[in-house]
Amino acid sequence: MEGLKEQVRQILFTKSRIIGKVEGSKPGPAIVFCGGIHGNEPAGVMALIRVFNTIKEKNIVVSGKVLGFIGNRNALHKDKRFIDNDLNRLWTLDNIHKLHNGGFSNEEMTAEKTEMVEIDELLMSFIKGTEAKHRYFVDLHTTSSTTIPFAAIDRMKQSIEFAMQLPIPFIINLDEFLKGTLLHYLDHINFGAMVFEAGKHEDPVSVNIHEALIWLVLHISGAIAKEDVPNYEGYLTLLGGINEHPHQIFNIIHREPTNNGSFKMAHTFVNFQPIKKGQLLAYKDQYEIACQHDGFLFMPLYQNQGADGYFIVRKADETLQEL
Repeated sequence: MEGLKEQVRQILFTKSRIIGKVEGSKPGPAIVFCGGIHGNEPAGVMALIRVFNTIKEKNIVVSGKVLGFIGNRNALHKDKRFIDNDLNRLWTLDNIHKLHNGGFSNEEMTAEKTEMVEIDELLMSFIKGTEAKHRYFVDLHTTSSTTIPFAAIDRMKQSIEFAMQLPIPFIINLDEFLKGTLLHYLDHINFGAMVFEAGKHEDPVSVNIHEALIWLVLHISGAIAKEDVPNYEGYLTLLGGINEHPHQIFNIIHREPTNNGSFKMAHTFVNFQPIKKGQLLAYKDQYEIACQHDGFLFMPLYQNQGADGYFIVRKADETLQEL
């Protein structure tokens, strides 16, 4: 693990955003992976380094083209979620319009908007002139609480078809509760896109789970052959074998914002833990916050930065009875 951390430091030192880029000699998909869009989540960056190193060392044949890049370089260097703004909440329609029509004024610029401009230029350069029939985007994350691996997508046909090929549960209506995500932007420029949460921030296993997901995406997309995946069956087991809800679809039914106040979870909860209406979940400015619905607790906050205290989710076939 220390060797991977050193490679992350070397990439940051060279001021490069690109972790790896491969352009195959045969036609195929265009695939983009992002790690570290939140700077306190380096596991995705380390997993991408491993995968691109293996592709190079084993001379694996790639069809199409694959890009892996670092999201928030400055925040990753400082091990902070963000410096001025959450980079994964800036991709709003208004900001995207400014990106493509003159840019931000000097007064509007922040550390994260600088990152945003560079990422957009990288993405536009990557897809320029591509004739790929299929585009895929995976945003690699970890959480502040213990969790099984899962994905979150917007309710888009190409993203649902993409997610259904993986042995993991996924949230289907993220865009209704979180605005300005990079996922949402990529969805609307014709990518099958997903956010993938591997596990807890500091858990070394999160790197392994990210690596498994990356290899499986490379295979199911048609970028590499199954026999070139180093541990195909093992990766399937690693993802699906520790999931209590493989292939289950969940809807978010409630978001509890922190409102920039003093927020603290009442107990140590596990992601997707069953909860009951009326159960004490958190404290906000010393007031008790009780559970609003029966369901499963999703993404409880155990870090200082972040605007989302927790979410409540329910299996999609049960949400029809909600509200």
